[in-house]
Amino acid sequence: MDNSFFIRSNQENLKIKRFHICTWEFLSTCLVEFGVEIDSESIQGLNSLTLDLYIPWIEYDSKVSDFYDKLKKSDNSRFIFNDSVSNTSYLDGGQNREGVIHEFSDRNRLCLLPVVFHNNFNHNLVSMNIDLTEYDKKSIKSNIYLRIGVEPVSESIATVKKGIGKSTIIYDIKLNESRNIPDHLLKEFKNSIPCHVETCFCFHIVPNNYNITFFESEYLKNVRTLEFQPFKNYLDDKRIKNNELIVIFSKKNGSDSYSFFSIFTKERIGPSQFAIAILINIVCGFLFAFPAIRNGMPDTEDFHEIILSPPVEFYLAFSLAIGLLIYLFIPPIMALIRQKWLKIQSVFK
Repeated sequence: MDNSFFIRSNQENLKIKRFHICTWEFLSTCLVEFGVEIDSESIQGLNSLTLDLYIPWIEYDSKVSDFYDKLKKSDNSRFIFNDSVSNTSYLDGGQNREGVIHEFSDRNRLCLLPVVFHNNFNHNLVSMNIDLTEYDKKSIKSNIYLRIGVEPVSESIATVKKGIGKSTIIYDIKLNESRNIPDHLLKEFKNSIPCHVETCFCFHIVPNNYNITFFESEYLKNVRTLEFQPFKNYLDDKRIKNNELIVIFSKKNGSDSYSFFSIFTKERIGPSQFAIAILINIVCGFLFAFPAIRNGMPDTEDFHEIILSPPVEFYLAFSLAIGLLIYLFIPPIMALIRQKWLKIQSVFK
């Protein structure tokens, strides 16, 4: 799947200190988080700010959420920003609706702000409007931060290859690579400016039964088991299971565009593999048995006698083979039909 993302704005000289891309790989579903930390000096005097995030795979049925309500809680921000929160103040006197300021122990304070979405899914764009009125009134000098979550219609944004004995997940994440701008957005992109991103962080959260087959080791910063309870509280998502996910963290900086490539693999020994082995065994048995069955056919044109001539074991094995074929092929066919149907629905909405 194409994962060429673009972050743009109508505001000149807008500086993004940190851009976060975080992918969650669950069973048959996924989640992608995007976080943006904007330099305070580049927004001084602005009453509002609009950011356009291009997401190539977004569709009408994709769910887009503002994670402000999650991060305004200091316990959640402590884990997301990997630093303890020493103090929290509010832009609206404690109602927590207009924005909060977290002061950290070892890093600069951050002002977390809510966003209003203006989605343009026809062009694969999520427009985020940030109200800076209260921020300006307080004359705050801290950077602002916003974070959103996007749930795709597809099972994964990665390229997934399911072999007989091995599954492979390939992530090819790109940010602001001008050569990947889609043709239908060339005209629209002329009316906006690419945001300069000083540092890009990429987090992949995958099941721990996958092995890291390839990673850019120069930029790999950390691999660890996901802290279950804190992140379960953060996402409030039943898909997070204890001791089942690992976090792979990479970081790049000092470039106009960024790319992260990684491959994860998992050896597969499960019901599907056993079903394939049984099916192959039945087919081989049929090939060996056909000469004897053919010789035992009655010399008659009576269809009823021909049907009854093979032994009952022949029909039992044949029924089992048909059942295995249904087990192996019907689920992926139904998933494909569902995906096509959702795309058709999105066109007529």
